[in-house]
Amino acid sequence: MKITYDPEVDVLRILLSNTAVAESDEAKLGMILDYDKDGNVVGMEILNASKRMENPYAVEYSVIVTQAEKTQGDTIATQQPLSLCDRRAFLQLPLEERRRILAEQAEAMAHHYQQDTELNISNPKIS
Repeated sequence: MKITYDPEVDVLRILLSNTAVAESDEAKLGMILDYDKDGNVVGMEILNASKRMENPYAVEYSVIVTQAEKTQGDTIATQQPLSLCDRRAFLQLPLEERRRILAEQAEAMAHHYQQDTELNISNPKIS
């Protein structure tokens, strides 16, 4: 994934794939979606980005891992990725609940590294 912002034209572009764009469609006023030949979204453009977002120059990226196991080296592989529905449900939880879940995960990781045992973070129920 690649994110670029061009302040001269005030456009934020999010490229999801290096696949060639076959078609573009203005889904909503000021939001253009790019599709590949199979109809998959491969990118999007946000026009007048500085008026639509707090700071188009800043990006915050995070990955939420709920079930993980330590594998060789420093890589972590998830047993089963969360579905988009589960990810959205997590983001819709109240901020304090998300912080509580993340704090539990951080505590489990800290305990794991202190004990030098296999990490086992349970998948929080998201409703």
